[in-house]
Amino acid sequence: MAEDNIPTTTRTQLPDAAGRIADLLGGLNNVQNSIQEAGGVASAFPFIGINGDGIWAYGQERTEVEEHSLWAVDIRSWQHGYIAWPPNTSKDRKPLAERMVPASSPLPALASLPAVPVEYQLQFSFELLCMSGEDSGVMALYKNGSYGAKVIVQNLVEEVRKQAKVDATRLCPVVELQIRSYFHQEWKKTIYNPVLQIHKWISFEEYDGFEKVGGGSTAPAIEAPAPVAEPAPAPRAAARGNGRPAAPAPAPEPAPVARGRRTTRTQPGAAA
Repeated sequence: MAEDNIPTTTRTQLPDAAGRIADLLGGLNNVQNSIQEAGGVASAFPFIGINGDGIWAYGQERTEVEEHSLWAVDIRSWQHGYIAWPPNTSKDRKPLAERMVPASSPLPALASLPAVPVEYQLQFSFELLCMSGEDSGVMALYKNGSYGAKVIVQNLVEEVRKQAKVDATRLCPVVELQIRSYFHQEWKKTIYNPVLQIHKWISFEEYDGFEKVGGGSTAPAIEAPAPVAEPAPAPRAAARGNGRPAAPAPAPEPAPVARGRRTTRTQPGAAA
C-alpha cells in the first residue's frame, strides 16, 4: 500500500483538534446546566434522616443507624435551594419541583423556578460518610427543609467558622447522629429534631482516604461469619482392659455465626 493512502485523520492530527475539544467541553457544560435547570437528578447515595419512630435510618429499607456510630460531614457537598411539595391532601408525595445549587452559588431566583400551585420551601443538603461500626464506609445524603434541618445547618456553619480560625486544615466535622424530641400540643404528636454532636474534626484528605479504604459503599458491609474451629486430631486410642480402643473425644461445637442487627432501638436524646 502506498504511503499516500495511509489515513492520517486521527483526532490529535486534526488542525482544529483543540477547537473540537473546547466545543465538546462546552457541550458538556450545556448538558449539565440543562439538568440543573430541570431540577437535577436523584443522588447516587441513599437518603438518611429520621424515621417515624424517631430513629436515624437510611436507604429504601430504612436501615437503622447504629447507636454511637460516627459520621463525617463533607462540607464540600453542601447545597441549598428550593423544593415544592404537593398539598397534604394529595396521595402523591413526590416533589412538584426542586432546584438545588452548590453552597458557593447564590440561591436560585424564585422567579426562575417552574410555576407550581404551592409555595417553594427552602432546603439544604450534604453528604455523610460513616467512619465507625457496622455501617463503616456507607455514604448517605441528608436533604431536608424542616425547622430542625435549618437549625443543624446553621449550627454547622457556625462551628465550621470557629474551626477555621483554630485549624483551617481540618474542616470536616465527625458527628454522632442524635435526636431531640418534644410533644407538640397543637398537633398532639411527638416531634423529632436532628442533632449532630461533633466529636472531632478531620481534613479533606483524611475523609477522601477513608472513603477509598472503606470502599465508599452505599450499602452496609456484610460481616463475615465467624470462623469455625477445626476439630483437633483425636489422640491415638489407648487400649482398654478388653483390648478395644477408647472412643475418640467428641468434636467441638462450631462457633455461632454472627447475625445482622437492625432491631428497633431508642436513640439517645440530646440535652436541650
